[in-house]
Amino acid sequence: MRVDDRLIHGQVIAVWGRHLHIDRIVIVDDGVAADAFMQEVLRLAAPRDVRLQVVSLAEAIRTLNADAADRERTMILLKSPQAARELYDGGLHFEALNIGGVGGRPGRKPVFKNIALSELEISTLRHLHDQGVRITLLTVPGEKSKPFAELLGR
Repeated sequence: MRVDDRLIHGQVIAVWGRHLHIDRIVIVDDGVAADAFMQEVLRLAAPRDVRLQVVSLAEAIRTLNADAADRERTMILLKSPQAARELYDGGLHFEALNIGGVGGRPGRKPVFKNIALSELEISTLRHLHDQGVRITLLTVPGEKSKPFAELLGR
């Protein structure tokens, strides 16, 4: 489970895909699920040997719980911490969440490397952390990561 507002890009494909040996990427995003052109762009960016699914949040809650056995080599990509919370609160309970490419924009402050978060996003992640989700700030495997708890001062 990874929050990366860029979704599929070089780091996801070249580094994360190989590191985790993924065979499926599931993008969970209402906007992308409703945008056939963007789905085609993402399909072209994905490796040929990796299945790509694009689903809405509601569909993800319905279907990802049912296919737990098939998730072993699946990367779930989300654009925001809020989407992760909606999945979790909707019943898709995951143990770990990676915060990767979340770029700077108005209302966000840098928290680790190229990761910037707003107060709402930090609060959202705090909620997941309090539910027992292990949250790490990490752009690519092999680099130094930062546990979200350190950001909270715990």
